[in-house]
Amino acid sequence: MHNYHRNRGPPRCAFKVDIQKAYDTVDWRFLGFILKRFGFHQTMVRWIMACVTSASYSICINGNVHGYFKGKRGLRQGDPLSPYLFTLVMEILTLILKRRVRLSDTFRYHKHCEELGIINVCFADDLFIFAHGDVNSAKVIIDSLDEFKRVSGLIPSISKSTAFFCNVLNQIKLAILNIMPFAEGKLPVKYLGVPLISSRLLNRDCKVLVEKARNRIGDWKNKSLSFAGRLQLCKSVISSMQVYWASVLVIPMGIVEDIQQLIRGFIWCNGDLKRGKAKVAWNVICLPKSEGGLGLRSLEVRWIHTYKLRGRTLWDVQPKGNMSWGWRKLLQLKEFVRPYFWSSIGNGLKTSIWYDMWCPISPLSRFLTPRDITREGFSITSCVADLVSNGGWNWPQAWLLKAPNLVTIPAPNLVNARNDTMKWCDTNGNVMDFSIKCEWEVLCPRGNEVTWFHTV
Repeated sequence: MHNYHRNRGPPRCAFKVDIQKAYDTVDWRFLGFILKRFGFHQTMVRWIMACVTSASYSICINGNVHGYFKGKRGLRQGDPLSPYLFTLVMEILTLILKRRVRLSDTFRYHKHCEELGIINVCFADDLFIFAHGDVNSAKVIIDSLDEFKRVSGLIPSISKSTAFFCNVLNQIKLAILNIMPFAEGKLPVKYLGVPLISSRLLNRDCKVLVEKARNRIGDWKNKSLSFAGRLQLCKSVISSMQVYWASVLVIPMGIVEDIQQLIRGFIWCNGDLKRGKAKVAWNVICLPKSEGGLGLRSLEVRWIHTYKLRGRTLWDVQPKGNMSWGWRKLLQLKEFVRPYFWSSIGNGLKTSIWYDMWCPISPLSRFLTPRDITREGFSITSCVADLVSNGGWNWPQAWLLKAPNLVTIPAPNLVNARNDTMKWCDTNGNVMDFSIKCEWEVLCPRGNEVTWFHTV
């Protein structure tokens, strides 16, 4: 859905489909049937269906539980088995869509979806369907949803479902909405708890996160919390809300500061922060308790730089056995990708002179050891600007004796108003902006061309 806000390119549409009471309306006979057809053993199917069909329910009225009655359909939310079963149910919709598209002569794929055959994506009951912006494609989708409704008992909620359009003519849009009577939506839309947006995230797009934090803090049950209780709520709940968003989005600093302001007001005043009430500076509050703080974590900390790199560059850090698996694997790959990451010099303040790729004989750490560097009054964290003086290099004589090829490096023309930027360098030495396509062309496995590939 990239660039949906620009209304250009081929016509395309996306439908966010809400399923009415999704878990509660799954047909049991249908569930048992698909389990068998997916190849589960008959005994396993009996066990699963026994778990599903043995549920009984009661009704809570004014705090008192009344009666029990047997269920006739549906999956219990909260049951650890239910998400897996519901995933299998939704897989049937995917198969129906693929079959109808395969048999249709008029369906056209959404932009960037045809090569992989993508029609829908879903996470449990959060469903998105994509198609080209034309009436025939919409007809195939609504027919698929109708078939899925008949066999599974799951009904799309018309009032809660939404359609999104990009560069679709108004008369075609109206015809599609006549076939699929959804409300027309505008991005951003919430998907999996975070805003789905086709452009850079702005402050206004994240206001819902601030409101969620404010509502949680303002809950009447929190009014009686002690100072320690308020501190624990901020550490375990409010900060986690921000971390979940930050795991998939780059949150604007204004939003981070708004949430931190809410936390400060809640801790010190149990409400809005009042002048003079904060007894200790925020940066002190965020220190560990062993260092005189309260152990809160500042939301703007760059975690990788603080705990992993610690002032060094990625190329300088070596993998160790006590590191996490994911971080260790990333470090093991760095020498493989290092030749392709090229630093374009601006003011020379962000480029490591020793470890970054910025000149034809980089990295210079191959020629000089950390001891050679520190002996001359420099450090392993020195940047390019540290060695440039009056438009020329300031190489110590000892370095030139050990690495004579340093004199072959042309001195960069530092521009104070321009920051250093990271570029992609291909195998031919061409420096360009990074793209996945460029990366794939360089890193993908290669082989000799065969004569029979046309036949395949």
